[in-house]
Amino acid sequence: MRAAIAAVAGALCGAGWFVSLEPSAQLACRDSDLECLIPLIFLIVPGLVVVWALVAWGLLRLARFSPAWPTAAAGAVASVVVLLICVFSLRFVQVQLPAESGVFVVALAAAGGYTLAAVVTAGYGGRRDRTEHSGQDG
Repeated sequence: MRAAIAAVAGALCGAGWFVSLEPSAQLACRDSDLECLIPLIFLIVPGLVVVWALVAWGLLRLARFSPAWPTAAAGAVASVVVLLICVFSLRFVQVQLPAESGVFVVALAAAGGYTLAAVVTAGYGGRRDRTEHSGQDG
């Protein structure tokens, strides 16, 4: 259930990130010249990743997901990595997707990234009395 909650939050935030790219790029770049490419790549795209990671944290907190902040932070990083792997893999095998499918690719990559983060951070903040590995299972 933890992984499903994180996957839904990741998919929502990944789709939101993708949909917010175009309006924020149009807001920052009125002309379509090369001068706009540098701020877009180094400021707008990472800034939106941080904003949507905060939204994911809020969604996870709203769902009473514990621990929310490590999962949101690791999920944002894992989503970017999974998205890069997906994009390069699709280009390598020369898959031509329709133009409208970008939001689905990003949402699936974000869902996968947040699911991985939920699995990795599942034991974060658990028992710390050093008895979990000392053979006291009965």
